[in-house]
Amino acid sequence: RKSTFNTKKDIIALKIMYPMKYLCGSAIAYATVFWTSVSVSAFVPQTPVTKSSAFEQRIFLAPADDVWILPTEEDVTKAVQKIVEDAAIKAIEEKGSFALAIPGGSVLKVLSTLDPSSDWVSKTILAYVNHKCVPNDDLKNAIHAKARSMFLDRWGLTNVITLGGSNDASMEASSYEEKLRSIPADVLPRDADDFPIFDLCLIGVGDDGHIGSLYPDREEINESKRWAIGVEMKSPPSISLTLPVMLRAKQSVVSAAGKSDKYPKGKAAAMRLAIEDSEITPNQFPACALRSTARWILDEPNGSEMPARKRTSMEDLML
Repeated sequence: RKSTFNTKKDIIALKIMYPMKYLCGSAIAYATVFWTSVSVSAFVPQTPVTKSSAFEQRIFLAPADDVWILPTEEDVTKAVQKIVEDAAIKAIEEKGSFALAIPGGSVLKVLSTLDPSSDWVSKTILAYVNHKCVPNDDLKNAIHAKARSMFLDRWGLTNVITLGGSNDASMEASSYEEKLRSIPADVLPRDADDFPIFDLCLIGVGDDGHIGSLYPDREEINESKRWAIGVEMKSPPSISLTLPVMLRAKQSVVSAAGKSDKYPKGKAAAMRLAIEDSEITPNQFPACALRSTARWILDEPNGSEMPARKRTSMEDLML
């Protein structure tokens, strides 16, 4: 869905509006920013919700509309796999290459059973949405090592942008951005604001709403200039693509499927907050910043807290 913003210029206008308070004599006019059918095309400003007797500030995000709730986990897997292949074929037809960004977690499981139906792999360049700052052969912590063992080696995909293997998050993020910037623009195009445009970005969402390594109530979600950023929240630290990069992908997909004894509804609560909660902000729950740009594909357990949402079938999704 196209944004009604004119990129960074409009975002700056939004930023200037925080905070807003107008006093009219003894009366108080509350300033509320309505964020409806627009997408965040440069960055999401930090917007902590503050309450006092004089002022209350909120941001309202329109619910996502590209939401597909399928019957089973297997359906979600098949749907994401088809999106990957279709995006690859289309990108190669248009520009001769396919730029793909992936996270770790359940997305690796989805890709592990994908058998490429054509030779798009040889024309693919792969980057990671986020990655821990560990050696690339660390099977416990390195997404790259897991991806190699689960599908990359089988696919024969070797054109992968990897980290240097140190535990210095700032250095690794700077180096990762340099590697991305060195990719020719005909392979990884840039927009007018000099941000990269991936053909497809697969994005995972945590129970707390984090996307990549952009966590709630931290400054990284507000980064507006960098392509990659170091995150020192956990040990080992990690790097992450920034929100402006995730938002600019030609196509982005968030998928959630499966459940466990501990989470019988999977990530149902997180999906509801990310997709349609009326008062949550990107600073509180980063995933909601993707509402107007991502396609959300869930199975029934993960969509169970949104009973009013239309249920669909694989056949409908593939039309």
